[in-house]
Amino acid sequence: MESKSRSQIQPRTLSPARSSGASPVSPKKAAATTPVTSSGLQSAQTYIDLGWTGPHITFGSGYDVAHRTLRSSALESFTPQSSSTDRKYTPNIHTITTSEELKSRIKADVNATIPLEGAKIEATSSYLRSVQTSKTSLVQILEEIIEDPPVRAKTEQLKLKPDALKLLKKSVEEFQQKYGEYFVYGYVSRARFSAICTIKTSSEAVRDKIRASLTAKATDVGEIAATLERSLQNNSDFAQVDIHMEIDRLKGEEPAKRHIFKTDEVLSAFDKFQKDFVTVPFMALLCHYSVISSFPLPQNQFEYLGGQLAAAYQNLYIAQTDLISSPMVQAASFTHRITKVCDEIKQLDVGNEDAVSETKKHVQECTDETDRWRLRYDLRLDAVKLASKSMADNIGKEIEASYQREWSSGLLGVNGNRKYDLLKDDITTQREQFKVGWEHGRQRGKFLLGRSDKQIIGFQIISHRNDNSNGSYKLHKGSILDSEMQVEFITGFSRGCDWVAEVWMVSKVTYEVKPDWKQ
Repeated sequence: MESKSRSQIQPRTLSPARSSGASPVSPKKAAATTPVTSSGLQSAQTYIDLGWTGPHITFGSGYDVAHRTLRSSALESFTPQSSSTDRKYTPNIHTITTSEELKSRIKADVNATIPLEGAKIEATSSYLRSVQTSKTSLVQILEEIIEDPPVRAKTEQLKLKPDALKLLKKSVEEFQQKYGEYFVYGYVSRARFSAICTIKTSSEAVRDKIRASLTAKATDVGEIAATLERSLQNNSDFAQVDIHMEIDRLKGEEPAKRHIFKTDEVLSAFDKFQKDFVTVPFMALLCHYSVISSFPLPQNQFEYLGGQLAAAYQNLYIAQTDLISSPMVQAASFTHRITKVCDEIKQLDVGNEDAVSETKKHVQECTDETDRWRLRYDLRLDAVKLASKSMADNIGKEIEASYQREWSSGLLGVNGNRKYDLLKDDITTQREQFKVGWEHGRQRGKFLLGRSDKQIIGFQIISHRNDNSNGSYKLHKGSILDSEMQVEFITGFSRGCDWVAEVWMVSKVTYEVKPDWKQ
């Protein structure tokens, strides 16, 4: 494959309805149809993608959508072929300066393929999750993907094995249980170069100057790498760079990850990549059994359920994918409940209105719980974002109540916050009051708030007297996402006081985040 035409990779697409003897429509020709994305399956989907996770994926392997598992092959052996010799080269160049841009990039990089049970789904550039942004730093992403043309079987030549055909004639449901609804009929190979450059500067002005030089020519990975090197040389006294580089595979070498500190190494590594890259399978292509002329099942195998339930089934599938790719450790465990509801839909008597109503209720429960897992990560991020730096800096210091009467950090519950309505039951609170009358000398009250099985998402300290004689408080320990905080209240000399401390908490287990997603 020596031809190297540089063009944007077309999104993988759904094929229109099958015509007799037609082979799958190429991605380029099918651009007018609905693209396959992680947002879900469409009603007439014939072709879908599956991440190539290892040698256990073979041509003809069946795939069970509801259970996300590979099944036995129902097909006579076949050999996929490529219909083109043109490789596609796609540069991905992004300059990031804010946490919002960084978060958006991480989400965009999450694989848009359907999952296997137990297979890990993660962002292509998972290193981004550990990157920090600031007013004086920027992140430059340099990525080049080289993709071979798809290698696919000619579907009009595919034949079922005798045993599979016999089972199909006996029962479509038993056939699906053994062989799934889809099968692997091809694959796509690629090579990938990635360099994530974190540049720390002495000021916003230097950062903006470097950014301007990069965004002016953001078209080619090699050119941007050279521009970055020149810009850093010109500002060497005011900027330093930290680079995380990943190369999928080179001739005679295994995939590599490197941590470097010189931009000239990025240039030399990219030059070597262009000369010595090796493409390897990264995407399995799945095809619905309906392309086989002898197969009686329509593309939309749940059409008989009616529009609402067919859509419900697709929504559950989307929910499964979202849960598996969630940053929350415990989210994926809920996929088993969704699988049961998927099976419930497949076995549903659509003439039984009560059963249909109950199933719809179960579907809503599943989608609500999926929304909760998405919101839990957002809540955790908001709590960290709203953490008070001044309170953290003043731990161990006595703070007098004079003109200021309230101190808070993090997220003070979710009441009144419509975004987090579904999480109301996740939040627990603890409130302690230290209210005493006059006594000679100074009085003290020390309180420990929180629990070992909880994480604090917010806390507040309030002085309930406004005569500047309420004494002071001292925060001994406690930060957002800690399990406990300890605060001490101290009266003025021969004075009384009225103080309140309150914390808002969530379950430590439920809100546990995967290590590479922690901020």
